[in-house]
Amino acid sequence: MKTINLFIIVLFNFIGGLLSYLWCYRFFIRKHGTPELYYLVFYGVCYFCLILISIWILNKIKKTFALISIGVITGTVITFIAWMVTPFILGIYKGATLNIEGFFIYLFITLLITLNFIIYPIVLLCCRYSFLWIEKRVKRFKRK
Repeated sequence: MKTINLFIIVLFNFIGGLLSYLWCYRFFIRKHGTPELYYLVFYGVCYFCLILISIWILNKIKKTFALISIGVITGTVITFIAWMVTPFILGIYKGATLNIEGFFIYLFITLLITLNFIIYPIVLLCCRYSFLWIEKRVKRFKRK
């Protein structure tokens, strides 16, 4: 059961990350021509953190309203990961000719409006109800 639950968490977070990234790409990256690789790196780091946080949240919180509230707060706060990861990326690209420091401010603004505060609570709810649905099916299958 734990393997199935982990798969569901990763699957829904991947779908949520893809939706958030496509929203950002469609409205911001394509228009301004910023390097797409940086967005991919930050979305990868962001949603890897969200997967780890999801595992902890889904094990601790059982009530729906609390799950939504924590999801909104986490979805908002996780966008600040761009500023936490910036020193590591700047260390790698010190000799690059790109104006990467200006890019991080732009990245931070787009991360704030990529709807993580809406998508992440929905991801948590989908995970929770998928767990409940699977448990219900397994109990029904065991009775037969």
